[in-house]
Amino acid sequence: MKHFRNDILRVIILGLCLSLFFVTAAAAAVTRNTRFTSASEMMQKLGTTDPGTWNPSYLTEVENAYWSFAPQSYLGSKEITLDMAKNNYRNLEMLLDNGYTLDYNTLSSYCEEYLEKKNGEKDSFYNIMSSCLNNPYLLGRPEAVVTGTTYNGRDYSKVFDAAFYQAKHPELGGDSAALLRYFVETGIGNGEQGNASFDVKAYAAAEDAAVLNAQNQSASYRALGAGKSAPLGKYSYSWANYYGKYLGHYTPGVLTGSVKGSDVNTSTAADEVKNSSDTDIDSMMADGAEDNSTPLPKTVAGVYKEGSTKSVYTNESVTSAQANTRPLAVMMPTDRAAQPSYGISRADILYEIMEEGGISRQMAIIPNWTDLSRIGNLRSCRLYYIYAAKEWDPILIHFGGVAYMKGVINAPDMNNISGTYEYGVGGKAPGAGQFFRTSDRQAPHNAYISASGIQKACMQQGYLTNLRSGFYNPKHFSFADGVNDLPGGESATSIDLSEIFPYSKSSFTYNAADGLYYKNIHGGAQKDAINGRQISFANVIIQNTKWSQLDKKGYLGFTMLDSTEDGYFFTRGKCIHIHWKKTGDYSPTKYYDDAGNEIKLNTGKTYIGIAQKGRNPKYS
Repeated sequence: MKHFRNDILRVIILGLCLSLFFVTAAAAAVTRNTRFTSASEMMQKLGTTDPGTWNPSYLTEVENAYWSFAPQSYLGSKEITLDMAKNNYRNLEMLLDNGYTLDYNTLSSYCEEYLEKKNGEKDSFYNIMSSCLNNPYLLGRPEAVVTGTTYNGRDYSKVFDAAFYQAKHPELGGDSAALLRYFVETGIGNGEQGNASFDVKAYAAAEDAAVLNAQNQSASYRALGAGKSAPLGKYSYSWANYYGKYLGHYTPGVLTGSVKGSDVNTSTAADEVKNSSDTDIDSMMADGAEDNSTPLPKTVAGVYKEGSTKSVYTNESVTSAQANTRPLAVMMPTDRAAQPSYGISRADILYEIMEEGGISRQMAIIPNWTDLSRIGNLRSCRLYYIYAAKEWDPILIHFGGVAYMKGVINAPDMNNISGTYEYGVGGKAPGAGQFFRTSDRQAPHNAYISASGIQKACMQQGYLTNLRSGFYNPKHFSFADGVNDLPGGESATSIDLSEIFPYSKSSFTYNAADGLYYKNIHGGAQKDAINGRQISFANVIIQNTKWSQLDKKGYLGFTMLDSTEDGYFFTRGKCIHIHWKKTGDYSPTKYYDDAGNEIKLNTGKTYIGIAQKGRNPKYS
């Protein structure tokens, strides 16, 4: 019964992340502040009716959060449904402070209903929702709780002094609580000064100047080309937002208690993570789960110009444009119900690593992606995949993650596109409006993205789609001149990874006719849904890796930076024992034979299985 209840809760939370309030649009309208940039203004500036291409250089931070989720049917509308606001529930307080209003009773009733469904457990979602009820800009709110310095629990002492404000409004009398109430409910919206030390208009001017400078320098603005309009250079059109930013109202901080990761309604039972503080996470990381000591490179990156037209991934000939395009790193499931995946045969490098719940997951490195209309399905990321991904300077495509990713996934050097909050319990959801779901499979196995959606998200986020100088490293694999038949290697025409990946039972069968290993999953051929072909690889690497379980929920950590572990290299129907080394976040993983020579891969695609140390492949 407990497992059934947990499954129901996962379904409920997944629904919340997508449409969240099960109410009619008529009863749940959020009115849009018309001082914001209108749809018609955006159309005129950029010459398109597609909000997916609307550049953030023309939008305030708050507006972009709204428009990134806006469907075509909302163009020109002055209302958004409560469903739309809830897709950005972490930004809801910011939306409200900037002139959006919603029906208080609808929100209040929903909070009560949600808490009842959670059997009284006040999780992070409930806490955020209920805190929105205390927002001073909700219409129809109950009487606020006001003291001389706080309004509904928010401390305004940094921007408010009762004596100073009474001198400006003698008609209000001398009661400090009454003065603060008027300041919050009326004065802030009018841009009034609440004390002698903080001038919101001077603060706004400085913030706007910083925004304008950032917009002028952003890659997304430069990408618009000649004739582009000047950016707006506005942090917001609402004085309330400047006050909110200065007071730290919109900083999510660390959520406490038992919270749900984004990858809900999964076939595993391990969806929760106990996250008590940043310190707790850091201490677990220090116990050997990951090596976070490598300093980040500079985050202001220029374009790297790759002169070679030999693929760094496969050694095959490619066009110059292809050689200079950043690859995708796409999180894909191994779940039986999720097979086959769309676009997986485009993976020049395919990683498979274990996760919690006894199930593995895949990360496909796809350099040739710009024509794909459907990629996925897509699942959440884990911290160790990020370290594997970084050495390829990819654009990471995922559907959320877990708390252990915080500080890495949202660091300035990472370029990720996520269907929900990037580390599960927090962060942004960059490019979330570009994901779509299909009706041919049940959630969570039906989330996808297209190449055009990725390109739009990159434009919105200011991501370079060409290789970045300072991040991209062209010296990865060492390829053989001709064919490497692994002289002296053991025969290995069949590779069984069921001890490493017991759920997927991944395995390979060698075909001597073309020199490739064909991958199987769940006892059958692993295929691409686009072309129906079984995926195959010229090289198979098994990388034994130190690991640990991070918490009672089963989340794992892998030591991806190391120089002491071994593994196996399979190619052309043979196998040798190897050692591997990775010394930095953006440094490539290098593989060596027992004599200390770097191994020579054969031209073609490579599968890399990250094995928990102590679990070995079987081959014959």
